[in-house]
Amino acid sequence: MGIRVICLLLIWVIALPLMASLQSRWAGTWFMQYKPWPHITAIDMKLRIADPTAEMLYPAKLELIYGSFRGEYELLLVKKNEEQLAIGRNKYPVLEEPFGLGPWMMYLNGVLEYQEGEDGTEMVLKRLWLDNFGIFMRGLYDNEFYTNTKVFLRDFMYREDIALRRVDGTPWTHPDTWRIVNTDTIYYGVYDPIVSEGQVLSLTIQDEERYDRDTVTIVHNGNVLADRIPLEQAIALDIITLDSGENYLAFFADNYGDMPPNTANFIIGTPGDSGQLYGFNFSAHANAYATVMVARFQYQPVAGETSQSGAASTSVPDVPRINSQEPPIQKMPTYVKGRRDQRIGQLKASTRTLMMEIRDEQMEDGDIISLEVNGAVITERMEVNRQGRRFGVSLQRGRNRIVFRAENLGRIPPNTAVLIIHADGKEQKFHLSTDFTRNNVLDVVFDKQD
Repeated sequence: MGIRVICLLLIWVIALPLMASLQSRWAGTWFMQYKPWPHITAIDMKLRIADPTAEMLYPAKLELIYGSFRGEYELLLVKKNEEQLAIGRNKYPVLEEPFGLGPWMMYLNGVLEYQEGEDGTEMVLKRLWLDNFGIFMRGLYDNEFYTNTKVFLRDFMYREDIALRRVDGTPWTHPDTWRIVNTDTIYYGVYDPIVSEGQVLSLTIQDEERYDRDTVTIVHNGNVLADRIPLEQAIALDIITLDSGENYLAFFADNYGDMPPNTANFIIGTPGDSGQLYGFNFSAHANAYATVMVARFQYQPVAGETSQSGAASTSVPDVPRINSQEPPIQKMPTYVKGRRDQRIGQLKASTRTLMMEIRDEQMEDGDIISLEVNGAVITERMEVNRQGRRFGVSLQRGRNRIVFRAENLGRIPPNTAVLIIHADGKEQKFHLSTDFTRNNVLDVVFDKQD
């Protein structure tokens, strides 16, 4: 018996440091010094990381010191996988003197990759590049006394290798860590919380420009739902099941495709009588050239059960709500003619006649589709080409369902097209991607009063 106890104690003594190491892989203080030439002053960079929320959101503080310059910035790091933390776009300057760095902080984007080498543990920056997109440091020549200092700092953040080494495993603690995650008046990357009446969310992903090989990753409460999938394939993921309490959905831009930046738009629908559509868009101004953005959903299956975290708060920017007065969406996808109906969007129209244009914005590959409105066939087996084809559709009062059905997969699956809607003097674009397992559905609500 005594030997067994001793063995258990030895196992515990050995396992405890290993467990602590796994739990504290990211939290602590990381430091690097950049000094390419012996005769110049070094740039000191220090990153303090707090304990995570939901094992994925890490509040952090970045410190930069170079000569007379000192900058301190609060930011959010989001766990993408076991080896990488994505860097939030917005770095809030707590202190900057004697000048500010302005938009050049955007170059500290991408992910910090955890690496263990002979010289110790490091986090190495893997940037998403922003070359030649007109992002300049404001006030570079406002005071010529600081010009060289500004240029050196700018070039360091823009192009130099950044590898931070762990110097302390004690997590950063500060009252600001709560608001970095919960977002009050400052947007660090987490949107306002949304209460969902049901457990299942719908998800549609659109490319706001064109399919240019943008890829994305989606993580829900630390679990990877989609890993580096191209946007033209991403819309196959259309259901998210919430956990009880707080749910954090992190959307990661893996790259900027052929036409920077990444322009994925994640449209999420909540079920129930008060169901709404919410957009989380990398093309939005607050997320331009971002690496990550986080949606926050709260779900309680039992009335009166308390949430796992604090109360809702206000933030900037607000969660983009799409057509806030629209009818509730369905809790689960329906199946028509053996195929799943996947909704690509919903809009309102105040005119009875809707003009639609369907064309191929990519390579013509012989895609053929059929179109139904409220169960009536409008066109059957139409080939999609670059010239496009226009239709006038008469709407009935209330909800109208427009269904796009693939009749083949063309030469390059899946069947793809772009849909342009002209209504109420506005133009809206939707990307279609269908196959033999799913149709695309657009819901149009006609609410003109007599």
